[in-house]
Amino acid sequence: MLIFCLCLLAMFLFWLFGHIIGTILYLSILFVGHLISYWYFYLPLIILISLAIAFGIKSVLAMLVLIILILALALALMIYWPRHHNS
Repeated sequence: MLIFCLCLLAMFLFWLFGHIIGTILYLSILFVGHLISYWYFYLPLIILISLAIAFGIKSVLAMLVLIILILALALALMIYWPRHHNS
């Protein structure tokens, strides 16, 4: 009877661990697929977080402000230049 109970316990534990490992594997495949599908959102976020860890939040914010200013000036120049400098 003891051997039978131990076999039942082993079967139940293998069934339980199989479901747990299968669920973890399924969720990890789903998560990796989500990351691969939306890389254009997560990659800049990961870069910003790693820059903030490496250089500090204030310097990363200063870099972002400078980048936004440069892009705004470039956009304004692209709009202004062709209208007023036609040859």
